[in-house]
Amino acid sequence: MKLNAKGLSHLGLRVTDLARAKSFYVDTLGCEVVRETDGVVLINAYGLLIGLQGADAYSSKDDHFDPFRVGLDHLALAVEDASMLEGMQRDLDAAGVRNHGVEEDPETHDKYISFFDPDGIAWELYSVSTHP
Repeated sequence: MKLNAKGLSHLGLRVTDLARAKSFYVDTLGCEVVRETDGVVLINAYGLLIGLQGADAYSSKDDHFDPFRVGLDHLALAVEDASMLEGMQRDLDAAGVRNHGVEEDPETHDKYISFFDPDGIAWELYSVSTHP
């Protein structure tokens, strides 16, 4: 049977501190809260729905995101205007968010900025304006 998927529906992220994660995604990145239920905050990250969920009883207290383990490496959101990346870097710096500054992909020559959420999950804002 051929899968007839229309794209990514949503992303679920486990976080160590739900209030801190909500503040980061809403206040720092400008995402919008869609809905909050007991233990879950659903946000709209520029068209991608992300469900933030706190750690549960089975979560290790000292667990953390590691892009070098098998599984998720990083998440990238597409942006149309590379010029907004400089402003985003200033905003991230002002908020004390660890980031690598605006860089250029050596393969595609697209501009991007990579940064980390409060749980160390790696994110990129990636300019698609220079794609052929």
